[in-house]
Amino acid sequence: MAWRGARFLDHPGPRHSPDWYDQSGETTVLEAGDRIFVTCEGGPSWSRLEMFPPRLEIEERDGTYVLVDDGPRDQWRYVFVPRPA
Repeated sequence: MAWRGARFLDHPGPRHSPDWYDQSGETTVLEAGDRIFVTCEGGPSWSRLEMFPPRLEIEERDGTYVLVDDGPRDQWRYVFVPRPA
């Protein structure tokens, strides 16, 4: 039986290429399509399960998550930007 959530991982959207990321300081080098959890700040989610490379923006009903991918992977996060009222 396949994992039901897998259908949500490969959504279209702008992404950097896997080669854009410097993984020289990481303990594990990710390949395109590997799963990765990214912490969220604000919005309805605490974290997002994404495929590497993660989407740069994720639309939600009340706003957009924007990826902050500076620095090591364990510091990456999605920041929620609410829609103007």
